[in-house]
Amino acid sequence: MASIHKRPVASLRNITSRTLRREFKHAARALASVEGASSSKDTSSRAPAEVQERKSTKTLKVHPLWRETADQSQMKDFSTSSIKAASVGTAYSFSENSPNPLRIFGVPRSVEKEFNFLSKPCSVVRKATVDLVDLLDKSKDPKFSPRVVITGAPGSGKSFLLLQAISYCTAANWIVLSIPRGIELVNCSTPYTYDSRTQTFLQPTLSATLLRQLKETNHSALTDIKLTYPFTLEKAPPGAPDVGSPLVQLIDYGIREISVASFVLEAVLAEISSQTKYPFLLAVDDFQALYCQSQYRSPQFLPIEGYHLSVPRLLMEYASGARQIQNGALLGAVSLYHNSFRVGTELYEALNLDLSHGKRPDAYSKRSEILQHYSQGLQAFPTPSRLDIQEAAGIFDVWIKDRALHTTPSDQLFLSKYCESDGNAKEFVWRGLMSTLDS
Repeated sequence: MASIHKRPVASLRNITSRTLRREFKHAARALASVEGASSSKDTSSRAPAEVQERKSTKTLKVHPLWRETADQSQMKDFSTSSIKAASVGTAYSFSENSPNPLRIFGVPRSVEKEFNFLSKPCSVVRKATVDLVDLLDKSKDPKFSPRVVITGAPGSGKSFLLLQAISYCTAANWIVLSIPRGIELVNCSTPYTYDSRTQTFLQPTLSATLLRQLKETNHSALTDIKLTYPFTLEKAPPGAPDVGSPLVQLIDYGIREISVASFVLEAVLAEISSQTKYPFLLAVDDFQALYCQSQYRSPQFLPIEGYHLSVPRLLMEYASGARQIQNGALLGAVSLYHNSFRVGTELYEALNLDLSHGKRPDAYSKRSEILQHYSQGLQAFPTPSRLDIQEAAGIFDVWIKDRALHTTPSDQLFLSKYCESDGNAKEFVWRGLMSTLDS
């Protein structure tokens, strides 16, 4: 690929892939057909061959793909109608109206760094986005309760797909609980205490935080849902709401009484997952961290498995189908950039992953029966490893309209950055477009 960067982008003879060559030819014809800034100059000074070539390209009458989308200030927000087949390659901003799930739950660190370069958080609709939304719409059927994990090569855009699904469900009046940094559930960043009754390690502070975020994002729906089961716990502090009370009162009780927050979180999710009036999306990024050994230590300084922690264990029960979501879906996304939390053998085999997700397990690899139980029934949602020309053009347009590029935008710049990154979404932005900041 390095030889392509050194030569003009219009020359495609060095591109070995037939599919990539065909896409570049299509893009080159489209991008060359529009008059640039130099088109206003007098063509009399040009050589006859150059004038003839210019005339031949005008007959195509095709606009460059990276000029189709609107200005950043005029960009529309994600909505239920924005994610459709006709919107592929179009950029939409993540709504900043209340409730804003990105502000309340947060975003993955890599995505947060990318948002810092733009005036407002946004993303481009991909074909995978449309397919994922179709899958979520089907999950409203009680007979179809998908437990899906977004997979794909490093940098293919898995976290962005998850954020788009969260924004769509929020706009569609779903109840949403998002955990954008699943590693923080097991990296010993929050307090924990051992509970002899359940023989697990409770995470009361983390549970209270999730309850607070759940309430802030879905307050109206949680007020409408009524308690169907009493909250009973030995030696629980007084003040628990009675049956028939709004579910939000139980959440307030868990936030106020942190000592029982872990049990309240379990009861709240049970109530939400059993009702059918509001679809429920349980989204977890860094999903593979749940199936790894945690960085917590017991009083004897022995490592604690992830399924011995209250919050990861609760999520894994929903992932395995031990706890059912009657109306909605569980949606996860694996991350491949954390050496301490790689995709384990059990999850690798359950999702039937390829070599881009790590070393393939062999017959001698150790397997945990418990983790095999918690990973059964999970379905993989593969993300394309490469952006197509239309999707990459939408990203390029966002950076142009937002004036985030420090190099004069041109057809050659777009095609060269797309070629250098081999269409990988992360590489196209970080080593392609962001490299213009060094120029």
